Amino acid sequence: MGSKRDGHTNPLGSRPNVLLPDQDSTASFTVRRDLPTRKIVVLTLRVVAGRDMLRYVTLNNVDSVTIGRDENGGLVLSDASVSRRHARITCTADGAVTVEDLHSTNGTAVNGHPVDTAALHPGDHLEIGTVSLRLDLLSLEEVDHLHRVLERLEANNRDPLTGLLNRAWLDDDFPTLQAQAALIGVDYACLFVDIDNFKSVNDRFGHQVGDDVLVGVARLLMVGVRETDACVRYGGEELLMLLHGSDESAAFEVAERVRRAIENHDWSRTNPGLQVTASFGVAGPIGGEAVKEQINRADRALYAAKAAGRNRAARASTLS
Repeated sequence: MGSKRDGHTNPLGSRPNVLLPDQDSTASFTVRRDLPTRKIVVLTLRVVAGRDMLRYVTLNNVDSVTIGRDENGGLVLSDASVSRRHARITCTADGAVTVEDLHSTNGTAVNGHPVDTAALHPGDHLEIGTVSLRLDLLSLEEVDHLHRVLERLEANNRDPLTGLLNRAWLDDDFPTLQAQAALIGVDYACLFVDIDNFKSVNDRFGHQVGDDVLVGVARLLMVGVRETDACVRYGGEELLMLLHGSDESAAFEVAERVRRAIENHDWSRTNPGLQVTASFGVAGPIGGEAVKEQINRADRALYAAKAAGRNRAARASTLS
């Protein structure tokens, strides 16, 4: 997963190599803000919807990047609507960015308008076949975080659709991590996540779109947490987040931030008319409690959130 510069293979997203002058950013990119934001930004083209979501390439001056299904390209996309060599991006010495369609089968568009050649500016959407990308100015921390997320999605014990950890990891590996954390006095908070009205998404838009929604929500979860946290596909559209060293209050703040990221994501890029929300149940750690009981408490809180109207988070400690 990820991208490869022309002639320079990188299995993940291309790392930043040229820095742009400080300027206002139009990026809409949700990441944790634990570190101070630097003034340096990087011009980055990234996929914002579909199975290739989060794949990206950083652009540097007087360089070109080929987009397509060709494994030797600069940004490799897997979608069948993308030609092997679909389009070329160039960035000149003065920072001007241009896209050129390479006689693709399904065409190239900028902000919904088909083009043969066109200028790109930060905030523009680029459509490569049916794959939607966005040109943004990202900080070094954002690009580095994005790269690490892609690395984790490619690790072992991953669900083949979403890239999240699978249920077997929760049973086989997590107890050891939990025991190690307990030795230094650290616990995990548990967030149970359920995509609202997911059956209606499948019924209205089809299972292909339903799968794309699962992929998109999974990536928004991954972007919204730290490397020490775990995201698990628990079953179907139910997802589990285990937050290292968090109490219930801190976990509730994470749940609210990720919930808003899902609600505000531009799901129309996945399918016109599509809107997606999710509900969260939050359970903080209780000393000596088995992880299954903590998950059960989070599940009960999730049920309360859905009963209260969905698209919200509920805390287990507030339930009677």
